[in-house]
Amino acid sequence: MKKSVQYFYIAIFFILVMLPVLLYSLIGKKLDTTSYENRKLATMPVLSVKTSSTFPSSFENYFNDNLPFKNQLVFLNGLFDYNIFKTSSSESVIVGKRGWLFYKGAQVNDEDPVSDYNGSNLFTDDQLKTIGKNMLAARDELASRNIDFVIMIAPNKERVYSEYMPAAYGKPAAWGRMAQVVDYLRNNTDLKVVCPYDEIAAYKEKHPQDQLYYKYDTHWNNLGAYIGGGLLDKTLGYDMPQLNTLTKTAGNVPRYDLATLLHLGNILEDDPAYVLDGYSSHNVTIQKNDSATEFRGTISDGSGDDRKLFIIGDSFSTMMFQYVACNFDNSYLNFYYNYNLQMLEKEEPDVVVYETVERYLNNMLHFSIKDGIEADAE
Repeated sequence: MKKSVQYFYIAIFFILVMLPVLLYSLIGKKLDTTSYENRKLATMPVLSVKTSSTFPSSFENYFNDNLPFKNQLVFLNGLFDYNIFKTSSSESVIVGKRGWLFYKGAQVNDEDPVSDYNGSNLFTDDQLKTIGKNMLAARDELASRNIDFVIMIAPNKERVYSEYMPAAYGKPAAWGRMAQVVDYLRNNTDLKVVCPYDEIAAYKEKHPQDQLYYKYDTHWNNLGAYIGGGLLDKTLGYDMPQLNTLTKTAGNVPRYDLATLLHLGNILEDDPAYVLDGYSSHNVTIQKNDSATEFRGTISDGSGDDRKLFIIGDSFSTMMFQYVACNFDNSYLNFYYNYNLQMLEKEEPDVVVYETVERYLNNMLHFSIKDGIEADAE
């Protein structure tokens, strides 16, 4: 091969290698470089004698996390997998029938929605006794402070919309962790336990046109949250209007969490986000912090229940908070990972609700009113 041809190929190779870098230096600031992963990205490691052995792997992690055009590349990969192969580009997401997305887990602690679904992770008798003991201890500690206690368990999306799960996963187990815990607590304690699964399933069967969970998200939507919140309201002494009597309008479509994990949050937006109106005569003001983990509801004219409500829960609580807070002059919500006894003593509630979605039931093995989620829950 002539040297001129060799030089030509070398030049082409050099251009192909350098072009993305040069192009990124020119337009990189105009591109979306936001991280949509539920983790902290690797930072540039410092090379020293102490870090010489770990530097190569640390730098590789940094390079992978900060690759030029990373978001654009993973977007194309996610779009291709979802639309062409009907598969997921994320180890945490399952692509189901008709484009429905489901959560495989692996984002927080030992969550495992698939095992919840097929019933392969049942609690042992000793674990059930521990859960009962922890919840009774919470109830008794709160009772000593003249505070009522209610437990609420929200069902996973995979169970409610199992007809859209891939055929390979089969049908949901009739006996899973959720049924196990609910039955154990109801049969072996006098705790107040709320689980809206039967109500959600019954409404879904009677009103198939009303979708109760988001298609591209792990959570229930406002309709599902209203059913769940309404059952909690009933336990707290309030009968809410029937869902099918409310005014339902299209609201702003959020960035769906499962779509985001596929890097398709800006594309999968065809699932409407309905807003409900007409469920309460009280004018409640709801404030939340920037991370949407702390909520406070207030009925300023004092026309609501004068008991103060305190919810210790997760993101399913935040979705239904407005449908419960509308009955109380003062209400407060915080995630159980943030909860501590000082928070309880500061708020001085009359009613405490411990809410958990099905996939986080394991936290009940480690929760206490005095200590929150203990360190060994990690």
